Amino acid sequence: MKNLIITLLAIATLALGAWCLHQQNQFKNQSAQLAQTETQLAATKAELQQQSEAIEHAKFAAANEKILQQVLAETEAGAAEQSKKAAHLEQSLAAAKTNNPMQGMAAVFKDPKMREMIKSQQKAVLGPMLDKQYAALFQQLNLTPEQTAALKDLLEKKMFAGTDAGFSMLDDTLDAAQRADLAKQVKSQTDGIENQIKQLLGDQNYQTLQTYQQTLPDRTAVSQFSDQLAGSATALTSDQQQQLLQAMGDVRANFKWTAALNNPGTAASGDYAAIFTEDNINQFAQQQEQFDQQVFTRAQSILTPDQFTAFQGYQKAQRDLQIAGMKMAAQMFAPKAQ
Repeated sequence: MKNLIITLLAIATLALGAWCLHQQNQFKNQSAQLAQTETQLAATKAELQQQSEAIEHAKFAAANEKILQQVLAETEAGAAEQSKKAAHLEQSLAAAKTNNPMQGMAAVFKDPKMREMIKSQQKAVLGPMLDKQYAALFQQLNLTPEQTAALKDLLEKKMFAGTDAGFSMLDDTLDAAQRADLAKQVKSQTDGIENQIKQLLGDQNYQTLQTYQQTLPDRTAVSQFSDQLAGSATALTSDQQQQLLQAMGDVRANFKWTAALNNPGTAASGDYAAIFTEDNINQFAQQQEQFDQQVFTRAQSILTPDQFTAFQGYQKAQRDLQIAGMKMAAQMFAPKAQ
């Protein structure tokens, strides 16, 4: 179930970019309308002030003049109308400023074209990513080209198993029970693919795969950080990469995760509003920072001072990105206002 949470966060992150493009023109129009509304409001207030002053002057200067009393009545009526208009414009302005852009994102995910665009983005990234992440494993297993291709295909299918369900879970009309049913469907699909992988590899190679997959978060982090420094004076050596990977693996093996968002069974309930709570996110953030600090202790003896500073910045940026994705998911799954 932890994989399902990761899938949801990945969908949310990819979809945010697509949705931002989709909404860009609407935001531009809204900004223009907002500016126009503010201008109208200022003009209306100025006009209202002028008319109010005119009313007071008319009351003082034409108290006994019938004709001026009629003008005064008409002016007061017009001022009252302008006052209502100003109040309406103020309400519209406040609504525009406080509008939550996340509201309506779920509706965008229902669009088949939007779903296909996001899935296409995933596919474009997934192939090269699998080649890079699993290259060492493919060599270690000594598979034939046909077996390697079959394994890559199954791994890709497993990663995509939760995508369609993930889109469906973002539907704000679903309740926790319906989302729990979707989670069960994803588990059933991934379990079936997992059995195919086991049959393809055999018991011994399958165990090697499982052990290798436990190192993937750290392999990905080291690989991305190394790519970040590549070609610079602070580029990591192959030996540094291996040592850093080993250090991160050692810390992970001994680190006790207690945060709910790191519990494999957390997503089973389907109540994502209760999962992505502020307390759960804060607890995850605190433990992730503690994990990073333990990694930094080991990394200081592996990296140069400049490399170490860059590594600290990289880890913080990744942590911030994770937390931002979780907060976005919290907004998506938040109960609708009654």
